[in-house]
Amino acid sequence: MIPLLCGQGNNRNGKGGPPAQMISPNYQTIFQIGLRSFPWTQLLHPIPFIVIALVLLRFSRGKQIYKIVGTVVALLGALFLLISVLVFVPDFVKQRGVYVNGGSSVVEGTIQDFHPAPVLGPANESFTVQGIPFSYNVLDATPCFHNAPPHKGPIRPGLVVRIYYRDGCIQRLDVRQ
Repeated sequence: MIPLLCGQGNNRNGKGGPPAQMISPNYQTIFQIGLRSFPWTQLLHPIPFIVIALVLLRFSRGKQIYKIVGTVVALLGALFLLISVLVFVPDFVKQRGVYVNGGSSVVEGTIQDFHPAPVLGPANESFTVQGIPFSYNVLDATPCFHNAPPHKGPIRPGLVVRIYYRDGCIQRLDVRQ
């Protein structure tokens, strides 16, 4: 099987976008870039600090130190929230847009050279399909495929897959049934 470059995808209405379902129905999609794959937890980390700051401000009862600490914590929380939005949202929009507009490359074949994440140490996994290398960190905050629970993920040696990818981002992962 030869890696394919998917131009304007052939979806049901004939317009561009990812194929609604490829002709071979013996594949199951186990990952697709979308709102469910967005790194919400990393984006929302500053929210508890903002809530604590607002509680401090609300119940300061005239104590100046609570007002100062509450204001500083609220501003820092808002700053970190803004930075998170500026980091995560553009990457998600770019990767999702490429996938939806049919700009992904597609490779189909058997997983080879699989290197699972070690028990201790960095949670990097890597493998090749048709000679194309793929690698990801299980703990990365990315909208791309990375949601493999350490040591129990869906990727296995010898598994037949179809992968939509772009710039190192696995945008969709289909597994042959």
